[in-house]
Amino acid sequence: MTHKLAEPYSGKNPVPNIATKLTSLVSPEKATNAKAQQLQGQSVRREEKQTEKNARRLAKGHVMHVTDPTTGEELDIRNADEDPDTRSKGDNVLHQDFPPPDWKEHRDNVLSITNTSISYISMAFAAAFALSTLFSSTAARLLCAIPPAFLSYCLFFRMNKAAEADFETRMWHAERMRGLAAGSDVDGDGKVTDKERTRESAEWANAIVRGLWPILNTDLFSSLIDMLEDIMQASVPTFVHSVRVADMGLGSNAGRITAIRSLPDASTRDTGNPAEGGDSLAAMGIDADTVSPDDREALDGDHVNLEVSFAYEGLPSGQTAESKAHNIHLLVEFFVGMKGVYGFRVPVWVEVTGVVGTFRARLQLIPDPPFVKTTLVTLMGLPRITISATPLSRALPNVMNLPFISGFISSALDTAAAEYVAPKSLTLDLQRLISGDDIKKDTEAIGVIVVHIHRATGIKKMDTTGSSADPYVTLTYSRLEKPLYSTRIIKNDCNPVFEETAVLLVDVNTVKLREKLSFQLWDSDRMSVDDMMGFVEIDIVDLIRERGKPTRRVSPLTSPDSKDRPGSLEYTVGYYGKVPPNKALTTDGSDPSLPDDLRERPEFKDARAVALNDLEAAVLVTPPDPEYPSGLLSVQVHEIRDLTAKTQGKERKGGKGREGEKGQDDGEETAEEGNGLPSSYCTLSLNDELVYETRVKPITSSPMFNAGTERFVRDWRKAHVTVTVKDSRLRENDAVLGTVFLKLSEVFVNASEVTRCYSLEKGVGTGRIRISLLLRPVEAKLPPNLLGFDTGTLEIHDVSVRSDAVDLAKCELRLKTTTAEAESKVARKDAERRGDTVVWAHDGSTKLPVRQRYAAALLVSFRDKSGFKSSGRKALAVLWLRDLVDRTEGPVEAALWRTKDGDYSRLKLNYVPPDGDLAYWDSDREKVERVGTVALELAFWPGISEKHHEMLGGAGAKKRAAWDEFDRQRVAGFRDAIGAMDTQVPQEHQASESHETEARDGRRVGPDRTDETMTAGPVNTREGDGEDAQRDEELHGTNTTVSADSVEVESDADPEPHKEDDATSESSDADSGKKSGVIGKLKDWRQHEKELHRDHRGIMQAKPARTAVWLKDNVEEGAHAIKERFKMKAREPDIETEV
Repeated sequence: MTHKLAEPYSGKNPVPNIATKLTSLVSPEKATNAKAQQLQGQSVRREEKQTEKNARRLAKGHVMHVTDPTTGEELDIRNADEDPDTRSKGDNVLHQDFPPPDWKEHRDNVLSITNTSISYISMAFAAAFALSTLFSSTAARLLCAIPPAFLSYCLFFRMNKAAEADFETRMWHAERMRGLAAGSDVDGDGKVTDKERTRESAEWANAIVRGLWPILNTDLFSSLIDMLEDIMQASVPTFVHSVRVADMGLGSNAGRITAIRSLPDASTRDTGNPAEGGDSLAAMGIDADTVSPDDREALDGDHVNLEVSFAYEGLPSGQTAESKAHNIHLLVEFFVGMKGVYGFRVPVWVEVTGVVGTFRARLQLIPDPPFVKTTLVTLMGLPRITISATPLSRALPNVMNLPFISGFISSALDTAAAEYVAPKSLTLDLQRLISGDDIKKDTEAIGVIVVHIHRATGIKKMDTTGSSADPYVTLTYSRLEKPLYSTRIIKNDCNPVFEETAVLLVDVNTVKLREKLSFQLWDSDRMSVDDMMGFVEIDIVDLIRERGKPTRRVSPLTSPDSKDRPGSLEYTVGYYGKVPPNKALTTDGSDPSLPDDLRERPEFKDARAVALNDLEAAVLVTPPDPEYPSGLLSVQVHEIRDLTAKTQGKERKGGKGREGEKGQDDGEETAEEGNGLPSSYCTLSLNDELVYETRVKPITSSPMFNAGTERFVRDWRKAHVTVTVKDSRLRENDAVLGTVFLKLSEVFVNASEVTRCYSLEKGVGTGRIRISLLLRPVEAKLPPNLLGFDTGTLEIHDVSVRSDAVDLAKCELRLKTTTAEAESKVARKDAERRGDTVVWAHDGSTKLPVRQRYAAALLVSFRDKSGFKSSGRKALAVLWLRDLVDRTEGPVEAALWRTKDGDYSRLKLNYVPPDGDLAYWDSDREKVERVGTVALELAFWPGISEKHHEMLGGAGAKKRAAWDEFDRQRVAGFRDAIGAMDTQVPQEHQASESHETEARDGRRVGPDRTDETMTAGPVNTREGDGEDAQRDEELHGTNTTVSADSVEVESDADPEPHKEDDATSESSDADSGKKSGVIGKLKDWRQHEKELHRDHRGIMQAKPARTAVWLKDNVEEGAHAIKERFKMKAREPDIETEV
């Protein structure tokens, strides 16, 4: 496995955890529960054995047999010992003898320490003897001897360590002097002349290192410092809020290269001839079929292999800051206390006293400057790194080598280094580093897997009583174990019909690790651990080989244990790769927000990102092809500049202030660090769904995040990304410093990759954030009804029923979704007959909030209210929201059902197509009867609305934070036309398919297939966006679904924008003129107070008021957590975080 420099941490690249003995360094992710790990079967046992093996590999002095990723050689490597051999092992100058150390000075130093220690011991025993004469008791006299005895032990221990350190320092100094001499005194004149210096040694490199060391810009190591921060942050105890490396210096004492040599490839060494193509990759343990063309060229092109041994030994330092600054040093700040309540900062000065190790590098050579491109670096064993730590605090003793802090930081350094020990490696793009470009031009994911989970049949009840089964399906990779997708739970059913769609990202490492796609069927339990009912695994390599060809299968379930588990799972699965940029859409890549007359001026032109190949160059000047609405979206947050919290008016500590002073601080002086600065972190939302959260960067105005995520976006023409910057505060809820709202269709106008700085808006802070967005379309063409948002509002107008079997004219109408608690009622008095139809027409419309829309259904229930009390449900219609197209108003029909036993639970949870076809129901079809048809005038409006207030995730602080973000976006006008079709392709370009997208390897992308699954396509495509959806389906079809007739059975062998907010504001403006009296004034006052509190003004400008709200929210959140504990839940994937 190879890492890339500055590669952001994510779910696929987790932060390594520090362990005392490095035991959990390479442990599998612990995101899954113990039951899931236990039931992984053989793969888990293999992972456990591999974990134990890798943990042993990281022990000091351990010898390992590995494959060198640079040369492909099978060799033994050894971790550095606690006391490594400081003698160099190279040729040339390394064969010279050490110059004799100054033994007299060493003797004098040891004698000085010894004499001083003996003097202190003598005085201690003399004082103890004098003190003992004051006591007559023998026990008291013996106790007087304990302090001097303990002092004697400490002084002898100090004397021993000091003598060893002085001896080792002088030996290292002798080695350093030998390198400086770099030769032998042949003529005996006491000097080494230029002719006597040894040639072809590494001292030429050491001379360059010594010259560059003091002037090297430490900003080059910002990504490594960020990685070290992440590792420590992921492993600190709970009483440490966060960790920050505030400063780094290289000092004046340069490191040394003790040996260097070139190495041939293993295949070249054996045969004398270079290997061809994939043979050299196979020699390095790499499958050529799983490597991209660029990586294959980097690994198999012209190159040179080097082995470099290095050493660093710090100069002896005293108590002064000047002496400590000679060596490599870090200023690490630990923020300690009770999280969210109280904390203080503990600065620690970390001095690197020694580093010994060896690495190998494979340098790719190119004909153009700087003549080196991709460099693969791997460590030949874990290097020895020694440090000393000194707390810099007036409240704490400045103790050198404080054991806990020193051990923790040492473990963090070892953990970071272990990520690059062979066979692992680090890939550096030197050409890109020299050019100063940190922008991604391509996604890490190479494609997606589209999965339609249809149904399970014949499964066995898992409860001890055998009374029920509550199945749900999760998708995961066999080695990853973490659930990537989960269906809804269908209660008390052994033949569940799910009909849900999931899209999973596939990267190169997934293929290299030979991951398998695992379908896991679980039985949900309310009070105990869920039981696995069976699983199905598919080789991802086989899917990639059948690229663009979905397959529908019925696979028998494999038992997770020795018991026989009947049942099968029906699904459709297919792999789809990325589409190359369409040359017909090529532009100049300029910023579309600039006016045409200013766009060509030099001062308004953006600094063009560096393109290192044709694909990167095309991405920078070609917008995404609207012919492919689905794609891979990469969002990366780089840094924020001049981040501060607003001050409402001049902040004074007392008094009236001086005459003529400014009303507010104008921010002319901006400090990078200080006590009053925010501790910021960012959250990323895609289509109003939280997808990523960075870690906290404490107390800085210039936080460097370099973090991000990659996600599948169903339709980039309608999607939006929201980046919210928050301030992590003590004893109050985290404040929103600002928000950036990005509609993708407005961003990707002239290019598929955009990196810009955006101002933080509608928050209590100011600053500019640098964000990169990259979109690569994929070949998958989903049906129009699957291109929408997962969150939205269902607006229902009239409901009409045609039925000859049941009279519903005197029934009350109830509308409810299966994923929300909200329910709307329409009284029976609103029902009227219109011929053979009963219509419930009421003033206005019914609006229901929806979350998890593609797993939700609208329940239209009819209850008899003709008597004194309700006689129960007479009929039920179910409309699954996955069959609707966003922002399309029109009539939709659904089947009306009546059950014979009055139990409608199976109808409410199992998918039923709008036409009422129950062909996929394997049981209970005889218990339901279709009695008519329900027609609804409705529309699904994408995005969060005011109706979602009660169903936002969590309670207390979490709920308030989610609502605060929406409220700020609404006030800023960001919520207008959410999810509307909006593609801004330049007028001079026609959105036609190029030859690259029409054909691949001598064929077209694939025959377009219509959607012939249970869904039967969208049911509301009459107008608006529905017209665009219908046109897309007619012109391009879909290629992710397969007809049920082609199933493979495996044996055991643009409507008008939604003006809800505008209409509300207009009606409120109209009503405001009618308001009068106390009630009207009270409403105005409450609205005004709400606006003030949003910006921490009014009463909320006082810290105690915000603390009171924080306490209230925490109580609500605790009560909510207790309530949720007893609810039945599926194993859903967590929000991806940086740490």
